[in-house]
Amino acid sequence: MRRSMLRPRFIACAVAALLATVSSQAEPLSFATPPAEIAARVMHDAPGSIVVGVSRQGNARFAMQHNSVAQVGPVREIAADGQPIFEVGSISKLFTGVLLAQAVERGDLSLDDTLGTLLAGQVTLPSEVASITLRQLVTHTACLPGMLPGSPSMTDGNPFARTDRNRLLTGLSTLKLDRAPPCNGPYSSLGLGLLGQVLADHYGKPWEMLVQENIAAPLGMKDTMQHLGSETTRLAPGYEDKAPRAPWDFDALAGAGALRSTAADLLVFARALMAGRKGPLGAAAERALAPLGHDDKYELGYAIRIREKAGRTLYFHTGQTGGYRALLVFAPATQEAAVMVASNASAGAARMADDITAEPPVRRYRPRRSHGQP
Repeated sequence: MRRSMLRPRFIACAVAALLATVSSQAEPLSFATPPAEIAARVMHDAPGSIVVGVSRQGNARFAMQHNSVAQVGPVREIAADGQPIFEVGSISKLFTGVLLAQAVERGDLSLDDTLGTLLAGQVTLPSEVASITLRQLVTHTACLPGMLPGSPSMTDGNPFARTDRNRLLTGLSTLKLDRAPPCNGPYSSLGLGLLGQVLADHYGKPWEMLVQENIAAPLGMKDTMQHLGSETTRLAPGYEDKAPRAPWDFDALAGAGALRSTAADLLVFARALMAGRKGPLGAAAERALAPLGHDDKYELGYAIRIREKAGRTLYFHTGQTGGYRALLVFAPATQEAAVMVASNASAGAARMADDITAEPPVRRYRPRRSHGQP
């Protein structure tokens, strides 16, 4: 009896060891790698769920793996419908970027509009903060810190929940920048969250409603939202390594990381961006991918990272919350896209991003040389 009970655990450990060995020796991941192989190599034996989607030549394939704490589960192909929902973290920033691109296309806002102008009458800002432009917010060149001083740390369990609009504006009113904008970096969730709130204020609607009305609903992304409501049971339980983690909540900084979505929906989003002005997002899709500047690591469009590889341009972003990891990467020239969503913050999104986007031999996050503001 004891021998039969131990067998599943032994098999799980053996599979995990084999996957680790294969991963260390295997070819780098690419758009041509089967989704099932990507899922197994990225997730290994970490508890939680992972869904990987790859779109090539207009055809999408999805694979899913679910592991318990004690046992590695099988990898299987799944359909686009009814997939589990995951927090996608900073991939939400891409939606904020598209919302800004749409606003600029409509003539509602300009990239050179400043916080001082947009928030006039609502808060008195230090001169350097008041001079920050929408261009600088969407490209992480506003010299803002990652979070407001005094905010909970990213390991605090729910670091964005307490930053409402009043706290955000109060924090900005006393904020001292280390440098005057623009500057190349650092990466700032504060900046993109603030941009989302500025857009919400401008249109008089919550950020989530702007996403629904302007992106999710037109694209048929029915599983992409901030508040899950009746779909809460579809949210894959989150982990960090082997420890359970609760979902994160967002208020005024929703534009930095509040969305929940599926791999299928994110591939729809990628395809719409790759379609450019002829696609369902129109000219805003083309605008969203146009290079605007550099942060301290990458060339950037409207919040999206840009890297050249083998003569083609790749666009990508990763995402992470307390118990989730995500990656979206696509190449318009070849109409290829890949997405990974996982309910374990320890999943290898960075490995997948490096493999697909880096020039061989792999150069880990080598910064591009800045050529100044365009």
